[in-house]
Amino acid sequence: MRNDGKHVTRSTLAKAKDEAKKHAMEIHRGTIDLATLTPDQIRVIQRMIEADPSLQMVNEFLVWMAKKSPKKLAKEAIAEFLAEKERNRGSSHLNVATLKQHLGMIPDMILCDIGPADLQLPDRAPRTRKNVRAAWVTFFRWCVDREYLPHGAKTAAEKIGRPIVTRGIPETWTPEELRILLENVRHQYLPWLALSAFAGLRTEEVIPQQGSDKSPLAWEDIHWDKGIIIIRPETAKTKHKRVIPMCPALVSLLKPLAGTGAIGPHLYPSKPSTHGSVSETTRLGALVGGWRRNALRHSFISYRATIVGLARTSMEAGNSESEARRSYNDAKSQADGESWFGVLN
Repeated sequence: MRNDGKHVTRSTLAKAKDEAKKHAMEIHRGTIDLATLTPDQIRVIQRMIEADPSLQMVNEFLVWMAKKSPKKLAKEAIAEFLAEKERNRGSSHLNVATLKQHLGMIPDMILCDIGPADLQLPDRAPRTRKNVRAAWVTFFRWCVDREYLPHGAKTAAEKIGRPIVTRGIPETWTPEELRILLENVRHQYLPWLALSAFAGLRTEEVIPQQGSDKSPLAWEDIHWDKGIIIIRPETAKTKHKRVIPMCPALVSLLKPLAGTGAIGPHLYPSKPSTHGSVSETTRLGALVGGWRRNALRHSFISYRATIVGLARTSMEAGNSESEARRSYNDAKSQADGESWFGVLN
């Protein structure tokens, strides 16, 4: 059958077999080199195509073979998978923690018995559902590689429909709202707020989550004489060094604090303190109609792009330019950008 849905006929059975073999080689080239098959193997394949042109019975056979093999419980495979991810995680523990949470939703059944109906995505936002499905797909494909599941067939996770995520414009702050935040932020969180708003640093690059091996930004990374901040690979989320120029507002806020201990406090700004008070983001959010997650970094990118363009801003923020064009094209003006970076004037 051609791509347009019309059947292709050949004058003899031999020619039809040759055509089938040709298309099979085109489809599978790169996975199995069919030119290396023995004559006996070719004859078997021809018989299979004659008996079952759709080759559906091959998938059924693979499933049957998997059920004959030693049984592997999902819980056991998940533990192996997470242990491997933990060994290879680098400096960030968040990815492993998130995987553990997502995989914890998989029922503890024998792997080859799990079907799409056994995998229920959580009743959450589409992006969360998409992330959970992606974690399941990654795990089930790993199980295939480990031969805990049969090769050749779609895994149960891949048979689940992919949630549709509508990309929205990231929330930002106005210059007036930033002024309120700067006037009310607690002293120990001022460097984090200023670096996020005026240099686009991610929170975890300044204040890593507890348990993380990430090396946070240090005063030595700020080069006052050159007016730049160098984000080391071991600090950056992307593991790539980047250089960010400092605007006058950032210099005026940070320089009086230089060398006074760690740049960021021990406690993550969105975590409540141990003595019962609310988190810093909750406290500040109450002054501006609620906290907007990642809005400081989003604001930096949106406003900075009006002054130097998206390409350069993307390099400073550690994003790809294509991602920036998809996410930050929200029609702010150059005057808006100048107002943001001149908020202290």
